[in-house]
Amino acid sequence: MDFQRLNADAYTLNLDKIQPPDWVAQVTHGFQARLQTRQIRLQVNLADNLPALVSDITTLNRVLTELLSNACKYSPSGEQILVEVAPLNEQQIQLSVCNTGVEIAAEELARIFDPFYRVPQGDRWQQGGTGLGLSLVKKMVAVLGGSIQVKSGSGETCFTLRLPIQPPEPGQRLSELG
Repeated sequence: MDFQRLNADAYTLNLDKIQPPDWVAQVTHGFQARLQTRQIRLQVNLADNLPALVSDITTLNRVLTELLSNACKYSPSGEQILVEVAPLNEQQIQLSVCNTGVEIAAEELARIFDPFYRVPQGDRWQQGGTGLGLSLVKKMVAVLGGSIQVKSGSGETCFTLRLPIQPPEPGQRLSELG
């Protein structure tokens, strides 16, 4: 349903003031049992000077939950997931979710945000899925006025988001924020 609303530009945001440390702690707390069962370490690094965001908490929760779910799904036991949040400039914060022990081939990176695409033989925990998660994440981040990139190499995959501290004015692009 959200995918259809996002494609039809009918996705509604409910803006609130959000404290990034509280938000990240709440979402990561929900992963503790899965991480422990799979013997994956979680490290969270939050900058001291994080500003509050004016954004949609439901959408932010879905984005971070999907990124953490994928990191859990594709990380082998004994590896680590790192979540980092820091100010990027006066208008943006940067959020990174990186997991070690796995790489995505360059030819797969080009398709990773395509709807229904799943990396072949990547789901080491055999959880399945529709292949819509990262496509939804990309669209949700864009609706929030942000951007997402993925890099993979040297035994690590890292998703990096740039999110505005304040919602952009209608028609304003993230590149105009700095």
